[in-house]
Amino acid sequence: MRKADLINGAEQVARALSQSGLELPLVEIARLGYRDAPVPGELLTRLLGGLRDYGLLASRYTRPARMLAEEMGLAALEQADTWSLLIAAQDRAQQAFTFAERVRFATQYLPRVTGLLSQAGIPSVDALRRGEATASGADVMTVQVIESPRRFSTPTRLATLLESLDALYGACAVLEGAEPGGLSVIACDSGSDKTFELMGAAPVIAAVRALLLSVWDRVVFYRELPAAQRYRHAAESLPVLARIREREARGEMAPEQAELLRRRIVDGTGRFLVSGATIPELQERAYANPRTLMAPAPKLLAPPLPGD
Repeated sequence: MRKADLINGAEQVARALSQSGLELPLVEIARLGYRDAPVPGELLTRLLGGLRDYGLLASRYTRPARMLAEEMGLAALEQADTWSLLIAAQDRAQQAFTFAERVRFATQYLPRVTGLLSQAGIPSVDALRRGEATASGADVMTVQVIESPRRFSTPTRLATLLESLDALYGACAVLEGAEPGGLSVIACDSGSDKTFELMGAAPVIAAVRALLLSVWDRVVFYRELPAAQRYRHAAESLPVLARIREREARGEMAPEQAELLRRRIVDGTGRFLVSGATIPELQERAYANPRTLMAPAPKLLAPPLPGD
């Protein structure tokens, strides 16, 4: 599991517990039960409301959040049998106390764990990761490297990916009138897959992102072709190439510069496709499996480990 996924999952669980307000009614029911005092109907209503709200929030958990909730013993709060125990069982005081302790522990310590896992960095960069605009005019793009089970990436593969992104960023920077050399790798993470965070000028990052999305549309369109042909057709039919031709026809770009940009985009796109990578925005709009259509070339993967 990637660190970023774990942080996001922990934040989801802590937020769901806090917003549902479960801890207080659980503590009150436990306290009344140990005193053999009756539980007011208003308190039961608050408890059921908290359990309902938590269940609704938990239904939207990502896989890492779901795994965290299960490991912390919170998954039972979504089950009707647990609700019955907390309302009508003779040992409901003990049950309520147990779950109140779990909820309290999670709400207190999950935010601290995410703080430890989070990369302490520049405030402006952290703001960009949260999707907030900054005065720097920069933006962050995340690229995910698809890993095959029991086969690791070679250095050549990762170098190919980063070189392809650098080439595409440089070409898009020329089209956007920005500095071609402004791309930076600001973070990397690994788990079942690897990810890289790259920062650059916001208009150029947006152009690269749009280019990669258009690549995906064409990879899907040509999905019946062998991988090499699919990648070539996808790279040579990008809308950005038509944009370059239009600027050349209007005299806004010299023929030599236009040809250089076309080659850089086609070559960079081909390298990106061969390296086997995706971006989160691609997966959000995917109507085919990116892990299959964007798989890396076998030669860029290390041999299987002995015994696998």
